[in-house]
Amino acid sequence: MKKEKIGIIGWGIVGHALSEGFKDHEIHEYDKYKDTESLEEVAKKSDFIFICVPTPMKKGRIDLSIMDEDIAQIVKYTDGTDKIVIIKSTVVPGTTDAYQKKYPRTNFAFNPEFLREKTYIEDFLNPDRIVIGASNEEVAKRIEQLYRGRFPNCPIVITHPTSAELAKGMSNSLLATIVIFNNVMCELCLALGIDYSEVARIVSLDKRYQKADYFTVSNERGFGGKCLPKDLNELANRAKELGVDAGFLEKVWTENLRVRKLHDWEWIPGAETK
Repeated sequence: MKKEKIGIIGWGIVGHALSEGFKDHEIHEYDKYKDTESLEEVAKKSDFIFICVPTPMKKGRIDLSIMDEDIAQIVKYTDGTDKIVIIKSTVVPGTTDAYQKKYPRTNFAFNPEFLREKTYIEDFLNPDRIVIGASNEEVAKRIEQLYRGRFPNCPIVITHPTSAELAKGMSNSLLATIVIFNNVMCELCLALGIDYSEVARIVSLDKRYQKADYFTVSNERGFGGKCLPKDLNELANRAKELGVDAGFLEKVWTENLRVRKLHDWEWIPGAETK
């Protein structure tokens, strides 16, 4: 395995995970608030420069100001070179393209992280996929080679930067939705006097959640048929009867009515939907 020169900008959870994962390479680290090398030193010494700085939420939006400041300094040392600036921080879809247009003489890519805070080292060392968002084919290949040397058997997806950026946001939004759904189900279990953990264990054994079918948007949009509409509505109404706030489930049904024009559940013999 070729030993590469890797720079890490931002020494938090993501930066630490990167350093541990690529410890067989030459690592250079910079963090504004820690005793590290300077930003200039890291940029000059590194061929792959990973951006792992905070992008906090401000008034419901991602704040890129810290990244903007660091990249404005980094490009002084990357313009006109074959160095690659690889953004790992969560960003607004379209960010990498925007940087590429603003600094056309520097190579940019987006490489999202999918780490849990409690197990970030373990997650980095055992990825279920690696995503590389790059508009330049050669840039994508170089990043792929870097990862392939460390993770020879992990699926690597090469895509457009904006697709990679949205995939990160979509993944976390789906997880957030599942967490709130499970909290509503927990409240319903309490109202019914049953053990939520037992119900959750039964549901988690369903292998359908791991299949790509549920990420496919059909021509009809939304969901229909005999089971999903009936079961969702029954669950929502039963929750209301028990005094459990079912607004979340009702919103799912409202959104389904909005996106799906084919109300095939109304065709089922004996069904009354009004």
